[in-house]
Amino acid sequence: MQTKIHLTAIASILSVGLLITPYTAFATTLEDALRAALSNSLSLSASRNNWAAARENIDGAQSTKEWRATGTLSGTQSMTNAATATRDGFLSSQSGSATVTLSRNLYDGGQRDENLLLRQLQRDIAEARYLGAEQRVILATVEAYLDVIRASREVALNEANVARLSEHVAAARARVDAGASTSTQLAQAEARLSRARTTLISAVSAHNSAEDAFFTLTAVAATDLEENPDIGVIPATLLEADDLARREHPDARLATLSVTAAGQEFKALLASLRPTVALRLQANESMAEGNRSDKTEFSANVTLSTPLMPTGSVRAKARSLSSSLEATKMERLDTLRRISLDVRHRFRQLEAARAQETAVEDELAASRLVAEGIATEFQFGQKTTLDVLDAEQDVSDAELRFVNARHAILIAGFRLQAAMGQLTAGAMGMDDELGPLDNMPVRDVKYKSYLPLDVDWDAYNDQQDASETAAQTEEPVVVEDSSAAPVIMPEPEVVQPVVTAEIAQIVAERPATTLNVNAPETLAITMGTLPLEPVSMDIDEGVVWQIQTRDLP
Repeated sequence: MQTKIHLTAIASILSVGLLITPYTAFATTLEDALRAALSNSLSLSASRNNWAAARENIDGAQSTKEWRATGTLSGTQSMTNAATATRDGFLSSQSGSATVTLSRNLYDGGQRDENLLLRQLQRDIAEARYLGAEQRVILATVEAYLDVIRASREVALNEANVARLSEHVAAARARVDAGASTSTQLAQAEARLSRARTTLISAVSAHNSAEDAFFTLTAVAATDLEENPDIGVIPATLLEADDLARREHPDARLATLSVTAAGQEFKALLASLRPTVALRLQANESMAEGNRSDKTEFSANVTLSTPLMPTGSVRAKARSLSSSLEATKMERLDTLRRISLDVRHRFRQLEAARAQETAVEDELAASRLVAEGIATEFQFGQKTTLDVLDAEQDVSDAELRFVNARHAILIAGFRLQAAMGQLTAGAMGMDDELGPLDNMPVRDVKYKSYLPLDVDWDAYNDQQDASETAAQTEEPVVVEDSSAAPVIMPEPEVVQPVVTAEIAQIVAERPATTLNVNAPETLAITMGTLPLEPVSMDIDEGVVWQIQTRDLP
């Protein structure tokens, strides 16, 4: 019997050790997951459309120097009370006129140029925000990817632990039946097995949650993930990392552009107060009863206008822009401080994680040697079963800590890359997945005639048709958008109820536990055991809770 326990202990130690050995042949790499996340992200699609909106606003800066054409039609019907009237005492007359006017600013005080620079800065701000959104999506995908790997390793370790303790329980029960051991040692082994099963249940639940998070981000099933991805190039010193972050981080770029845009808004306000020179061409055709009032007129005039004094609203606008400029300057300094602090924090976290991995690896090697020695001593009767269980539990705990230590290194490395602004698609060589922002299609609004009375906008019509159809059929609206990738939602989980016969068996075998709760009503909650997927376990234990409450004065 001792030989059987000794072989079980050695086999369990070796099997647990093999669980954390990294594999190399996997189907889904981190790059594949990131590309899927970039295509599946709705937030990135929204950011790209926001950039496209800012790009189209640039042409709006031309409004102060564009030609404008207006047409006017007027008609008059008049009734005049006169003594010479032949009927009803009134004289009637009709007249009409048509006017066509062309106008344009020959000089707009520099408004077009200043507004053009402002709109270009706003487009660059939208691009910086898009890069920040890219970093958030990529970092969230990396964390979900690594969480699945860690959770799968923890499930495997806990499964091995349950299998090992099951062997110990079987061996302890055989020894009790043979009279070579006591029921106390059997109870100790069973208690450890129950605790291991509880830990396994938690690990399986965490693994399922990690897979759901990964699927939500990528629309790809979290199977066959490549372990130990490369975290990229890390600067050798903290100073290099800090300098890189201040130059490349999207938030730093956004803060700098915001300061420049705030100053440009003040320049645009000053340009609106400068003198303007306008050209106006007008043609007028007037017609009335008879020929004496008919006339055709052509006119051209040049108008110079300038504000004589700044109004109160202009002064208020100037004060507002000045305060906004100072605010953006302070925000930029605060952003740089925050970026620098975050980089230093992430850099030290990576160093600490690497040192901890070395320490945990040494602990794991020592724990294995201790477990093997105790198993050998148990074979000769120098150690008890409890000593063997404790030693093997130490090995299992060290294995879990090693998995977490490796996970901490990868997480710290990628978070440091994000803190330095290096988790964008361009920095990771994946900018071809969505393509450059400049290649985004233009949503053209077409007028059906020269007069802007009706618009042919396919996207708008599609949305209207979809909304009307959904209102009739009471179905959710689905609008096709070329900039948004299809999103695949996970299938709902099916929960099977506990069989009544199993609950009755549990109630018969296990005594009820009564808890006093300060509440005016009485609750009775029955809890049974359910088989978990994908892990299959034979669990005979069950717990029934009966909660009784009492009123307090």
